[in-house]
Amino acid sequence: MVGKRTWPVELHAAVQYESGELALLLNRAYADYYFPIWLDEARFLQMCREMDIDLHHSVVATVGEPVGIALLSRRDARGWISGVGVLPFYRRRGIGSAMLRHLQREAARLGMESLSLEVLVQNEGGMTLYRRLGFRWRRDLLTLSLEQKGFDAEPSRIPQAVVPVAPRLLLERHAAFHDVPQPWMREVQTLRQSDGLLGLAYLERGIVVGYLLYREQAHHHAVHDLAVQPGHPHRLRIAQVLLEAMHGRRPQAGGYVVNWPAADALLTAFVRAGYRIWQRQSEMVWPVSEVE
Repeated sequence: MVGKRTWPVELHAAVQYESGELALLLNRAYADYYFPIWLDEARFLQMCREMDIDLHHSVVATVGEPVGIALLSRRDARGWISGVGVLPFYRRRGIGSAMLRHLQREAARLGMESLSLEVLVQNEGGMTLYRRLGFRWRRDLLTLSLEQKGFDAEPSRIPQAVVPVAPRLLLERHAAFHDVPQPWMREVQTLRQSDGLLGLAYLERGIVVGYLLYREQAHHHAVHDLAVQPGHPHRLRIAQVLLEAMHGRRPQAGGYVVNWPAADALLTAFVRAGYRIWQRQSEMVWPVSEVE
């Protein structure tokens, strides 16, 4: 049996390529992914800004032409890997492993303490690779979805306790209102750098005790943050009311939230609102001190 052909692979800093080229490479690498992923140049640049992706230390793999990409985000002494993809024809030839080892060395050189990433549980090849490179499971993250017309609510049901508030003001409560660490894409740094967010606050005697941040898309609400003061005796109900208020404004629209921690108690609010688990990811972490 003839083995797969291998080629000399070169690694280059992603910053050497135009942003439109990088977006196209990501789209091609994820063309057969478990769910559709497509970015134009503007959305790619927005993602880089929101997630603190550092293109100087991200990597593109070439075999005469670009065939793989892996993105590295940086925040203080922490790093996050995303967008790891190889064109289908070039997979299982060590290209993904070469890119990830390169990012691990970069993390060590930059003085980082840890690298994290997420991988879908059904991506057995990816899970095996990350374990081989020293990444360890930390927790499960869930993607939840609500079908269009799946929410039974009328606009008149919006409670007076819920009012629109600027997201930047609500994010002042982010640390105090979360008792479970948030994944990279919903950390306060990401949310502060995100454009187009809308905010709803739940008030008690004029004081914010819960809030919801979301984007309105053509057919869905994209929930970016849902937080209620820990220890509040009606914490779960407040979270439900905030979701009802959001959906009550557009009852025909569906909804989704990406990478919600499975251990977060407010998960129940989504379930009671009709959301269902669509995907499950493993959040994995690698201590940079273990660099070879």
